Amino acid sequence: MKTLTLSISLLLLALPLTPVKASFFGRHQNLPKSLTTRESSFCGSHHMPCPIAEPCCNNGTCHTTSMEACPISLGCDPTHSHVEGCFPLPACRNIKDQFKQSNLLIPKQAFTGDPNQAHWISDFHHIAPYAKIDHHNHKLLLHTRRDMVKTQSGGGFGATVSSTRWNKYGTFTAKFRSGATGPGIVTAFLLSNPALGEEISFELTGRDPKRVITNYYRRVRPTETLEEAVQHRLGGNNGVHGHNHRHQPVWKLDSHEESHELKRDSTKHDLVYKIEWTDKMIRWSVDGKVLRTVLAKDALGGLPENPMQLQLTVWDAGHAVETRDWAGGKTDYGPDNLDEYITTVDSIEVSCFDSKEGNKPWPGPDALKRLKKAQALEAEMAKRYRKMNKGKKGGDTKFYGGQEQHGYGHEEGYFARMLAYMEMVVLSLIKWTFMLLALVCGAAYFTQPKTTESTTRTSPSSSSQRNLGL
Repeated sequence: MKTLTLSISLLLLALPLTPVKASFFGRHQNLPKSLTTRESSFCGSHHMPCPIAEPCCNNGTCHTTSMEACPISLGCDPTHSHVEGCFPLPACRNIKDQFKQSNLLIPKQAFTGDPNQAHWISDFHHIAPYAKIDHHNHKLLLHTRRDMVKTQSGGGFGATVSSTRWNKYGTFTAKFRSGATGPGIVTAFLLSNPALGEEISFELTGRDPKRVITNYYRRVRPTETLEEAVQHRLGGNNGVHGHNHRHQPVWKLDSHEESHELKRDSTKHDLVYKIEWTDKMIRWSVDGKVLRTVLAKDALGGLPENPMQLQLTVWDAGHAVETRDWAGGKTDYGPDNLDEYITTVDSIEVSCFDSKEGNKPWPGPDALKRLKKAQALEAEMAKRYRKMNKGKKGGDTKFYGGQEQHGYGHEEGYFARMLAYMEMVVLSLIKWTFMLLALVCGAAYFTQPKTTESTTRTSPSSSSQRNLGL
């Protein structure tokens, strides 16, 4: 018994001396160290917003302030960035391009988010530079070719040019000759929001050069009924704008495709295609003739209402089985795979519904200055914080935005700090409880009477004597 008491006291005394590195409440206690440092500055629906030191959430990662990571037009996500992280979308501005200037088109990788750089970007220039301006004839040329190196699937690779400004309502006109001179090739003139999948489009396929397809995509819920759609357009509880919903609805893209006959062959003549888009209607026209009008009041789920980029594209739809029949059949690049399809664009014109915002200087540089000023202020606050806590144990604690950050680089709010404080109190209580128990057990060991053993040894003799009747 005495040996057991001594063992227990030594064990209890050793327990509080063992450093506790795990956290009872910490979310990252089971992650490897490599994921709890700055490399884990992830952002998104399952992470905290980016801190001001790396304010821009782009492609699931927090980035420092830059013209490459922070413009919304380049993928900055305002929902999961710092409150002043993302730069706004460049707004619509009236333009009429006849491609007489060499700086109207630049590769997307060279675009910094500033719309004053150029009017158009070539989306896939880094893979295949198939969009270019013919400076001699003042045309924008979009090529589709088969390139076995760049397209390992064996299909052709086309070109897409997108506006550097985002447009919400207006009139959009393009004069071009379609490159869909054979089955499988598609030429399109459209307004598109790539993030949402919404669009308003003209499409010309190699199936019939004297027909054009008009279409628009609007996000709707799969189970949306007519009554729900009407309620949505009126701003009801089930609508798109219900930002107070706890759960986000599940969306699908609702297509509204129609085919129309043209008077002239789109591959042999320059036709004028026009899209008129307002909050009340969409109208498609070719060479001044109205082909289709859709009114918002008649459209189930409403019309597209988010800002979009204006795009011109040519692509190979004949290689994929899913789109081959729609595009007229399998694409033919000739016996040596050297044939190409070229869309020739004569001019593009944009007339904004409201050009006031677009005529203002783009606020990106101003936003950059505000962020730099805010970061300088935070750096000064962090300096003061370190000075106040000089000599105190703080580990790798950082200070951003007036709040502490521990290891994984995200801000901890009031609740998290209270939780950490409670954890410290609980651990302290456990530590001192173990120490007190160790002292009690140790005291019991040293104060135990020495006669216990002799008494224990004589007990059987007395018992035997009683049993014998002595």
